[in-house]
Amino acid sequence: MKEHKSFRASDFSMRDVSWLVPGYFIIAVIMVCIGLLLEVIPEFWRGFLLGGGAAWIGFYYLFVPRQKKIDVTALPQPSETVRAKCEDPNCPLAVAVKAYRDETGLGLSEAKTLVDSYRARKRPSDQEAL
Repeated sequence: MKEHKSFRASDFSMRDVSWLVPGYFIIAVIMVCIGLLLEVIPEFWRGFLLGGGAAWIGFYYLFVPRQKKIDVTALPQPSETVRAKCEDPNCPLAVAVKAYRDETGLGLSEAKTLVDSYRARKRPSDQEAL
């Protein structure tokens, strides 16, 4: 398992900041335009638009699931049984994933990611033999 690396200021350089200047300028222009637009809208509709926008943003951050990156190297390696199922072209993906999940107790996304990566690693060697 890899050691956790915490944030250090020395990890960043000016190359990482170059996108901030145009990004800040674009956001500033958009915010000024929104402010000018809101000046001419009646107060009720201004509140309605801002409240509706805040509600949509809140809904998105609270209820839309995020996909996280899964580090395959940190997961337990499959046993001989699971590897045999992965290498068998007639064995469905779901059977190999279920066998790996039963052995390790991991979730569906972790198991599917590992089985997919194992099958992808084995495919080039199978094609070389042909």
